[in-house]
Amino acid sequence: MAFEIVEHKSKYNHDFYILNKSWIERHWQLEEADNQTLLKPEKSIIQMGGQIFFLLHETKVIGTVAMIPNKKHTLELAKMTVKKEFRGLGLSKKLMDKCIDFAKELGYNEIFLISNKKLKTARELYNKYNFKEVPIDSKKYLRGDVKLILTLK
Repeated sequence: MAFEIVEHKSKYNHDFYILNKSWIERHWQLEEADNQTLLKPEKSIIQMGGQIFFLLHETKVIGTVAMIPNKKHTLELAKMTVKKEFRGLGLSKKLMDKCIDFAKELGYNEIFLISNKKLKTARELYNKYNFKEVPIDSKKYLRGDVKLILTLK
């Protein structure tokens, strides 16, 4: 199977919304912060200097992840998901590698994410990349009960 990771194009905005809505609503409800990011990705991510990566299989979007600038040298990794039928193929690692490369190329010192302890498979991925748990200092998502950081420098 051939897979390709591409940068944001507005033609993929609907896929970004649908893929993320699906996994979020499997466990919780969409929150206001989700809607702001998912419904207006250009405004909330791209125009802020961030990026959304899309994982394509042939011409179909099967995965996505966003990198959102937070502070001067910090990026938030958010909205990472791969379609259910493509999980277990190491594709989330490809997305994570792309995010880390993006952060390093732009000179960021740190990547952080807000997650939930229920997402055990996601946590395993973050652990493999040496993300470290720190005290949560964000109220961006009601479902967020854990903050992890990856120091790049």
